[in-house]
Amino acid sequence: MYSNISIPDLEEFIITKSFEGEGLYQLHVELERKPHQCPECQKFTQKVHDYRLQKIQHTQAFGRNTMLFYRKRRYICEDQECRKRFYEDNSVVERYQRQSIEFNQALSIELIHGKNFKDVADRFMVSSTTVMRRFDEISSTKLKETTDLPRVIAIDEYKGDAGGEKYQTIIADPIERRPIEILKDRKKQTLVDYLKQNGDKVEMVVMVSPTVIKSLITTV
Repeated sequence: MYSNISIPDLEEFIITKSFEGEGLYQLHVELERKPHQCPECQKFTQKVHDYRLQKIQHTQAFGRNTMLFYRKRRYICEDQECRKRFYEDNSVVERYQRQSIEFNQALSIELIHGKNFKDVADRFMVSSTTVMRRFDEISSTKLKETTDLPRVIAIDEYKGDAGGEKYQTIIADPIERRPIEILKDRKKQTLVDYLKQNGDKVEMVVMVSPTVIKSLITTV
């Protein structure tokens, strides 16, 4: 019997069973069968070749650490000259990933506020290597070159142990809740130089220490 519970970001999925075990809230999910377009010949097919059970780490549900068990279909093109096999489209996990899209988004946001890589890793129940890899992905793909900072920015230090420096400085947009830039260290002059170059539109800076804010505003 299918469950009738609805989980945010999993609305399109059918939850076949859910239970708590091994310290995790386990959700077994699958999608409805529907026509899929072959990526090779562009023809549509509903023929299922086989299934694969994929284990995916997800964000907390009902206050519990959650693991998804996704019964994923692999379709086969019915064109006799094609016969391409491919997995169904889904919105929960990207190809070759073991964590859900939502999990990685939550981890990305937490990287701004966490004390260090180990602290974030412990709370998300992943290795420090996974967190550092995610940090590198943000740095290379999500932190685009900044020309103008927004009106309100947040500044915080981060213990990252990267590039020979124990601490880095993170510039974030607290309204859009997204990282903007990661500076190479937490030195005052590095931050001042960055704000002089990109901070013409900045009207408000959110920081932990009011003394530092006053010092920066005076310097800039």
